[in-house]
This record gives sequence, C-alpha cells and structure tokens, in this order.
Amino acid sequence: MQSKIEEIYKRLEIDQPTFDEIDDDWTRNGLSNTHFKALVSVVLSTMTYTLRVIKAATALYSVADTPEELLQLENDELRELIKPVAHYNRKTEYLKKMCQEILDNFDGDVPKTKTELLSLTGVGEKCANIMLNFEFNQDSIVVDSHVFRVLTRLGIFNTSSHEKGSEIINKMTPDKYKRMVNRFWNACLSRKKNSLLRVCLI
Repeated sequence: MQSKIEEIYKRLEIDQPTFDEIDDDWTRNGLSNTHFKALVSVVLSTMTYTLRVIKAATALYSVADTPEELLQLENDELRELIKPVAHYNRKTEYLKKMCQEILDNFDGDVPKTKTELLSLTGVGEKCANIMLNFEFNQDSIVVDSHVFRVLTRLGIFNTSSHEKGSEIINKMTPDKYKRMVNRFWNACLSRKKNSLLRVCLI
C-alpha cells in the first residue's frame, strides 16, 4: 500500500496543477487575507458549500475582521451576517467563544500549533489541519468529504471515520508530499464532471 500511495503522488505531481495554477475563489475574495480571517472562514466552511462561505464571510469582514470587532457585534447581527452558511446559530456561538479565547489565551493572535488550534471552540481536526497546511505551511493533510471519498475508492483506507482516515493518510504520506497533497486532490476535484473518475482511474 505504501508503494501504491507514493506512485499516486508521483503521477499527480506530474499531471495536476497546484492551487497557484488554478482560479482560487477563496483567496480572490479575501477569505484568508489574515490568519484570523482564514480561521473564521474555515470555521464557517464546515458542512457548507464554498459560494455560501464566501457570501457569509465577505459580509462579515465588511464590518468585523478582528477578534475585538467580532465580539462587539450583537449576536443577532452576527447571526444575520453569517446566515448563508449551515448551522449559523451554532457558529454564532462558536465564533464569539473562539474570539474571546484567542484574546484571553493567545494575546489576540491565532495559535500556530495543532494542540492550541484544537483548544479553540469550533475548531476540530479538519479545521486545524487546514490552518496548519495552508496558513502556517506545516506538514498536515486535510481529509474533507471529497478527498475521503476518493481515497476510499482508491483503497487507501477502509474506515467511516474522517479523523481515522486523516490519521492513516498522514502516516502513509512521505513528508516531501504532505504540503502538496491537498493541492493535488483539490485540483483534481476542481475540474469538470469527469474529474472524480480521472482520479479514481489512477
């Protein structure tokens, strides 16, 4: 299995564009201009399509883009701003608590270790790995629902748990590929309707 995954990465490295080579809605709309905005955007993105995240995040950042400013918003106002995303009531509570924790425990800065990120309200394994990989350039593979499906079909793992799947693929992946893996998978999945088929034929 180890040789299989390495062969897949070699093929993807040759065949697939990186995020720098494709149109990135997330970056173009300013969802990760700062570490704080990136973190809030990631929390908003759980169980939600990207277009809805962009709509909610851009509305929110037009009035509040720091922990202090977000805490000054009334709950009803914050809830209305992020209403395009799924579970906006719960995320309103999460964001308020998370901002207070960032101020109280990290002097207003977004923490840069997995343990510290996971200590924040609303931040789970997937959110922490996204921040480590894309914001802090650390070796961490993000297994979202799309990547999970592809890796399952490829026979890389057989589990119903995203966290277990993330643990398996992180252990199996050579260090030199870890920061590129999500760019490979997501570049594949960003293509047209036959993109998933192309990946599964690897």
